[in-house]
Amino acid sequence: MLISELLTPRADRAHMSPLLSASAILQLAVAVAAGPVLAAPRISLEAVRSWGYQLQQVDPAAVTATPYDLVVIDYMRDGAAAGPFEPAKLAQMQRKPDGHRRIVLAYLSIGEAEDYRFYWQRDWAGAPPAWLGAENPDWPGNYAVRYWDHTWQDLILGTPGAYLDAILAGGFDGVYLDRIDAFDVPDPVFSRPHRMQLMSDFVVRIASYARQHRPGFIVVGQNGEELLDDPDYASTIDAVGKEDLFFGLAGDGVINGNAELRASLRHLQRFQAAGKPVLLVEYLDEPQSIELARQKAAALGAPLFIGDRELDDVGSR
Repeated sequence: MLISELLTPRADRAHMSPLLSASAILQLAVAVAAGPVLAAPRISLEAVRSWGYQLQQVDPAAVTATPYDLVVIDYMRDGAAAGPFEPAKLAQMQRKPDGHRRIVLAYLSIGEAEDYRFYWQRDWAGAPPAWLGAENPDWPGNYAVRYWDHTWQDLILGTPGAYLDAILAGGFDGVYLDRIDAFDVPDPVFSRPHRMQLMSDFVVRIASYARQHRPGFIVVGQNGEELLDDPDYASTIDAVGKEDLFFGLAGDGVINGNAELRASLRHLQRFQAAGKPVLLVEYLDEPQSIELARQKAAALGAPLFIGDRELDDVGSR
């Protein structure tokens, strides 16, 4: 597929209607080896043709009823208060209505700390640790982190109660890593290229650790497609999730310019050419925009999920 076939003609851009809508401690019941056994073999990522994405108000029965080949959900029910999903509920969600196996990935933000997570300590608001940065003005409760700091990485993996370890023990098929693009957050010490390398190193460490404990564990990185220029990163991750490829950079529902689209496609199509999938996410509610996004995603050969930025409904529009 040529990039030119995915670009928006100038006349079409002029007639698009922009939409500016607003958008404890872990209790582990099972060890990795004792996770629920599913009779049907797991579908390969390359065979995924549809997917769902929900991080709030996840209903296992609703997820189970979807036809999707892959679903991304939070490890915890609504963050932390309701606790993690029971192994039986996860096994239920890993089964499609037709009996075939579904891939279920756990969402994991590695480039921001979230104040509703089990690891958050109340005194950080007044006396933040050295690795904790400013609050994200677009997402209250989310804070920048110096993700290369060993204390932050210890919260993510390799220590008792670490987040990735809990996901592994919980029986998920893999992780969907968010805030890969946190390398764009300025730092007084490290340059952007250095921050990019540090993020690549972190993802490689996560994947290596997980696969030592669970061979075949899936690792998907969301956004930050510039990192695909790093051969180690590109060979480590199994797929890329990409938000706002066609719409949304200038506001929800606003079609992206061709320059931005070209910049992303250069990385994404090279990744596809290596035999690895791209999963698209668009946040739209206007029928004309939804149809255009579907056409472009089909031309790219990438499964598309369309929803709200709150990600509170597993159903794609």
